Amino acid sequence: MSASIIKNRNFTFMWFGHLISHAGDAVFMIALPWLMLDITGSKSLTALVSMSAYLPAVIFGLTAGVVVDRYNRKWIMIYSDILRALLVAVIPIALIYGFISPLLIGVITFSLSTFSTFFYPARDSLIPHITTSEELPAANSAISVSGQMSHLLGPLFAGVGISLFGLTHLFTADAISFLFSILLISLIRVPNRTMPDEKHPPKWQGIVEGLKYVNAHKGLRLLLLLTFVNNIFIMGPAIIGLPVFVREVLTANFGVLAKLEVAMAVGMIIGSFLFWKAVKKINPIYILLFGIVMDGITYTFLYFVHSPFAAIIVLLIHGIGIPLITVSRTTIIQSVVPDKFRGRIFSMNYMAVMGTTAISVGLTGFILEFIGADLLFLLIGIGAALTVIIGFNPVLRKMNVNKRLLDID
Repeated sequence: MSASIIKNRNFTFMWFGHLISHAGDAVFMIALPWLMLDITGSKSLTALVSMSAYLPAVIFGLTAGVVVDRYNRKWIMIYSDILRALLVAVIPIALIYGFISPLLIGVITFSLSTFSTFFYPARDSLIPHITTSEELPAANSAISVSGQMSHLLGPLFAGVGISLFGLTHLFTADAISFLFSILLISLIRVPNRTMPDEKHPPKWQGIVEGLKYVNAHKGLRLLLLLTFVNNIFIMGPAIIGLPVFVREVLTANFGVLAKLEVAMAVGMIIGSFLFWKAVKKINPIYILLFGIVMDGITYTFLYFVHSPFAAIIVLLIHGIGIPLITVSRTTIIQSVVPDKFRGRIFSMNYMAVMGTTAISVGLTGFILEFIGADLLFLLIGIGAALTVIIGFNPVLRKMNVNKRLLDID
């Protein structure tokens, strides 16, 4: 993090809270498909349960944006973390007392994602108010680094933890991580201007206004479309394809999966720092497009990989491209969208990411019943890289990240 960001007390609390809770999430997302494969042995059923983590973004995404734009964003984050801690704690209890089932796991996972659908737009919308405009790119990069460090710490903890106290209490650790996040977020002092107090129209009118705003700006529409299409290709293989790749192509155990996740997280940390350096000279839209191509091409390399060491190298390189996409997209939205619409636009973006992930996960589980995971990564990687064609549209490429988009009447 830059010196000015480190001195920003409010942002530092958010950063550490995000690091701890996200590390717990990383443990959950690694352990969940592995647990389902152990319980059921079915790729398609594992995919269906994993889908439940992403459906709430489609169902509640727009409503969450309106809520975030109207209510105290700090308290939305705190309440979301409290409820997520309670939900995750049910899994180890169910495993210990023997009433675990795919249905129960699916319900818990769906509920967790529901509260995340409110948490992340609130976080992203709050950042511009606890940082200066000059600090904003560095803040976004720092949040990305926090997320990627958590993806490093989470798998490291999972790899060690499963040998020390088993799969069950990996979920216990996730529940505890939310408590630390709650404490740190509660210490943030939010400027009064972030606490909307004016009268608002009905929620559905707020949703319609958000949709009209996106419709009025073609660049935003293209950005959301690009997110939608790219995630259809990318997310399912990352969530379901990788555990199956480890089990069937590498014929390895959970420890190897954890190492691959660590390698990818290291790459993501490197990519976040590269973004922070590059964005000073390069429009984040061009960084985004480069990241999309890199993301897809590196997936194809897994077709030629049949050893854990080679897979680690490939996923480290693959990880570098991920924040070039995610941090660029966040910076673009924060830079061009006025604050009163920001929560809704972030919710639409979150809905595009999570909703298409649900579709991608379901399709991936179905496809893996017919072809190997190595061939899946080859075909999906080619398709993902080709989605950059959407970004060739001059309206998107010419968006001025130093200028707010006009309001709508």
